[in-house]
Amino acid sequence: TTISIPTTTDGTDEPNETFTVNGTVTSGTVTSTNTSGTVSITDNDTTPTVSIGSGGVITVTEGETATIPVSIDVPSSEDIVVSITTSTGSADSGDYTETTVTATIPAGETSTTISIPTTTDGTDEPNETFTINGTVTSGTVANTSTSGTVTITDNDSTPIVSVEPATIIEGETGTISISIDVPSSVDTVVSITTSSG
Repeated sequence: TTISIPTTTDGTDEPNETFTVNGTVTSGTVTSTNTSGTVSITDNDTTPTVSIGSGGVITVTEGETATIPVSIDVPSSEDIVVSITTSTGSADSGDYTETTVTATIPAGETSTTISIPTTTDGTDEPNETFTINGTVTSGTVANTSTSGTVTITDNDSTPIVSVEPATIIEGETGTISISIDVPSSVDTVVSITTSSG
């Protein structure tokens, strides 16, 4: 004959598991009154995939601290440990704090966060990027490495060019000052012409 024992699905990636079925003969003549068997439950959940940021993209305003999610797409029955490093892109080490840190996603959870400060500088510049690299050092995952790109959004005003008023003594050469009100990360080139008054 057969017996039925339901198992439970849980949505968590885990190793195959076992339990024991024990039998005790309560009626009838047999050579052994006790027996047992082992049932193995084969996990049917997908192996987690690690990612940094939302689709690998993180945006932060210059001078603020970037809070960066490190996550897996399905829970795991074990801690997932990810070694994190940063590498420069158009943003260099003066634009953010170079960081080496370990991120641990606890068993049963799907994410944790790391923090990386950025630096404000008072210079108008294009948005800049740097990379966060992750290497899985513990836990079973589908990918052992991942990365994300952080974009630092500039918060400085765009420079305004001005030609300063000047007074020149007749017959002498005048010096005219041309300026911008905030520094720029690129050369500001001004074409100069004169017109009579």
